Amino acid sequence: MRLSTAQGLASLPRRLLALPAARALLACGLIWLLAFAYGKVFLWRDPHSAYFSSDSVYDLGYSAARQKQARDFIARVTRDVTGQNAPGMLAPRKAPQKAGDTPALCAAFVTVRRDSEAARLYLADAMGSMLEGLDVRERAALNVSLVFGNLDPARHPDWGAPWVGALADRAEGYTRLTDLERAGLQYAEDARDLQLKGVFDYLYVLERCLEETAAPFIAVFEDDVVFAADWMARTMRGLQYLVRDYKPAEGEKDWLYLRLFYTETHLGWLTEGGWWYNHLPLTLAMAASGTAMLLLVFRYLVRCGGGGPLRLDWLTIAVISLLVAPGFTMLVFMAGKHNLPLPGYSLHHGLPEAVNAASGGVMPMDQSGCCTQALVFHRPALPELIKYLRGRQRGQTDSMIEEYCDATGARRFALAEQAVQHVGLVSSRGMAAKDTQSVWAFWFEASQPAEVERRHRVTVEEVDWGMFDKMSGG
Repeated sequence: MRLSTAQGLASLPRRLLALPAARALLACGLIWLLAFAYGKVFLWRDPHSAYFSSDSVYDLGYSAARQKQARDFIARVTRDVTGQNAPGMLAPRKAPQKAGDTPALCAAFVTVRRDSEAARLYLADAMGSMLEGLDVRERAALNVSLVFGNLDPARHPDWGAPWVGALADRAEGYTRLTDLERAGLQYAEDARDLQLKGVFDYLYVLERCLEETAAPFIAVFEDDVVFAADWMARTMRGLQYLVRDYKPAEGEKDWLYLRLFYTETHLGWLTEGGWWYNHLPLTLAMAASGTAMLLLVFRYLVRCGGGGPLRLDWLTIAVISLLVAPGFTMLVFMAGKHNLPLPGYSLHHGLPEAVNAASGGVMPMDQSGCCTQALVFHRPALPELIKYLRGRQRGQTDSMIEEYCDATGARRFALAEQAVQHVGLVSSRGMAAKDTQSVWAFWFEASQPAEVERRHRVTVEEVDWGMFDKMSGG
């Protein structure tokens, strides 16, 4: 009896494999495991993926290449300005090109002293990567305004640095402050009231660009960012689309800004385009029922055709419909929203139909856009925003801008592929390192310098520089 029982158990796997349903489940299971292994190797960059790897995703790749280029550029400018060249070399003492008479973009930085060695090169890396490699037309269209955001600007380690005066069109501390404003800033600095000072600084640089230039676009950048080599060309190409080619819907409000940086952290399954994930039980039920219907139709056609080598029995249909189909559906969601080459999902693979060559890489981002690292504002829309922020006086600037847009219906756009990376782990606003780390462009580091340079050369020629010159009063 025991022998027959043992023999029965030993033959059980063979008898199970004789069932078509078991063979189908085994084959599909192996395919599922291979797909899972592929995801572990290649799909780890999306923060909403089941394979996300925080161990390597924050490693600098393209940013490191740009930092090196920026530092070499800053060193070269410093040598040229100060005449500290190698023995026997002539010192040109010639400042790099500055903005032209009619710049199209006023780019403003506010930089403050940060008591950390890690933050020592933030400003140099930001301005160096912004300006390194620009075409003559790009630099002429760009007015760089730098504000040292301490009441005593000499506290900042880069105050008075030779490269600052050589590269910035204007660089100074606060000017023309009223006694009340100076007292308020002194309080904000002493009390580290970053929400009060942050709003003041943002308004200060916006109004400074409005007063001192006729640029139709005003950009505000934080000082702990790194720019892609093609950032200016792609930005101007995107702005060209928005002012010349974009056709707003009837009754649509003017657009407020073009975002050059966003983080995929805030663009997960629960945001736009995530209907199927947000209704997961229904999605799985539809996958199971749809698969069952297809298999039943296939079974009917096979039987009508006189049979054949492939026969679907009821157990096989049940196993594939109830186990295999939901399993592979979950595998799709495990890949992560931004790894899917589907329109409306990924901003990096299979871009939405609206994001194509004609639109200059611009896409709507009216929800879930974060943060204020790199925003380019449309000049005509700025007075109302300034009035709103002045009325609020204090708070998180990025949140208040989004609240303003939600209340007024102002449109928001972004470059689908970020042109700027946020590399600062030492926040000027007192944020914890884990929070600043999440403010990250996850695909930026995968860019290849040679490909970006090639795209830069192409995009520069696609920009109608004459159009922007006319917009600026030229």
